[in-house]
Amino acid sequence: MGRGYPQQMPKPDPQATPASSEATNEDAKLAVRVTADRILCATQNETDRRTKAGILIPATAKSADRRGVWADVTEIGPLVRSVEPGDRVLFLPETAIEVDVRGDVFLIIRERDVHAVASQERDAGSTGLYL
Repeated sequence: MGRGYPQQMPKPDPQATPASSEATNEDAKLAVRVTADRILCATQNETDRRTKAGILIPATAKSADRRGVWADVTEIGPLVRSVEPGDRVLFLPETAIEVDVRGDVFLIIRERDVHAVASQERDAGSTGLYL
């Protein structure tokens, strides 16, 4: 076992019982916690959209323009300051990471990638502008 040779891995015991289904059930019960400045957003149903002229654009069509996407915030990380759960955020789709949590599709974005926030309440002293 000297001179940097890798150690031999123990061989699996053929008499050992395979992992039970309880392990997979425990994984399904785990809570998801968003870290740092990340925001977990629920995706909107991708449906066909129409232009103002009435042209139908299928959901599968990729556009070359930089079109922003609105999504509902479901969870926020501990370092997020300007967004609350329940708000809607505007971001570019290429900045998001798509994840599957228990069969539902969510997006994870950074707070710095948020371009606008729509919420039910507005701060009385806030103009929405940086002066």
